[in-house]
Amino acid sequence: MKHLYVETDSLELKESCETGWLRVIIGDANDVEARALQYKAKRRQDFFAMFTIPNRDHQVHAELKRVKNTSTVRYIAPTDDVQSVEVFEFKVEATASDEEKKLSVSAAIAEVIRGIGGEVETFSFVPTSWQRRAIEFVGESWAQYKQTLVLELAARFGKTGTLLTLLDYSDADVMVVANYFKSVNTSFAATIRTCFSDRFRWVDIAAEDFETQIDSALAAGYKVVVGCALHNKAKLTSRIQKLAAIPRRIVVVDEADFGTHTAAQFGKVEALREGAPLILMTGTNADRAMSKHEIDASLSVTYFDMLLMAADTLGDN
Repeated sequence: MKHLYVETDSLELKESCETGWLRVIIGDANDVEARALQYKAKRRQDFFAMFTIPNRDHQVHAELKRVKNTSTVRYIAPTDDVQSVEVFEFKVEATASDEEKKLSVSAAIAEVIRGIGGEVETFSFVPTSWQRRAIEFVGESWAQYKQTLVLELAARFGKTGTLLTLLDYSDADVMVVANYFKSVNTSFAATIRTCFSDRFRWVDIAAEDFETQIDSALAAGYKVVVGCALHNKAKLTSRIQKLAAIPRRIVVVDEADFGTHTAAQFGKVEALREGAPLILMTGTNADRAMSKHEIDASLSVTYFDMLLMAADTLGDN
């Protein structure tokens, strides 16, 4: 078995914002110095994915070059700029964050890797004691039919990992993460790519093929995390209706004290959560986050609480 590495660089990520294609190098070597020699100019390299493959990388290259992939992947022959025979470009959302683009490319390559008998490697996410406390609180509340919850969590709590672990443990198929702006997208995309890519898919509600991405991921057995920026008005109403029709879903409002608590956004949140549990998450101003909802239960964890729980954990060891 060999390792396959995927890399891009800062310039390619910048150019993808204009072209909608992200150029990457896919090969079975991660020698940074050797890679640097392939560039005529210095670039900040970013090795962002690694896979285990049964044979050499040419098998992966051959699969990516197949006609069925040409609308989303294209092979780039060596140029004056990049002296490599391992360069491919992947179709990405031009306006997506760098982490979302890397997650999209990683997911596409992972499908090829599985098809040839390779392995998709992820890091195990191990919740901290305070993250486990929040997950237990949510589970206990749901068991008591308490559907509208508030989590007031301190900075450095690790909200993204907590929510993804909650989705992993639950029987829900979809988690909708709503906020006023797209501030959570990078964090979720990065954590899914490193720890949950073998079982989760990330979808931005603003993507042109939003519905297709969700349907395809669910049909393939993945759970889906949907980023939903409520300030984005384009097609938002119809897309919220699509999400509301998914029976097993969890709705989370991140930074629920900012923007989403206003009268203009409240109706969108209510439409999203119709018939589904709702978790309002905030670090401050929980009263503002709760102002327009009937709250069934709430949990507050301060930074001091986290220190105490960490001390208890160390004491147990």
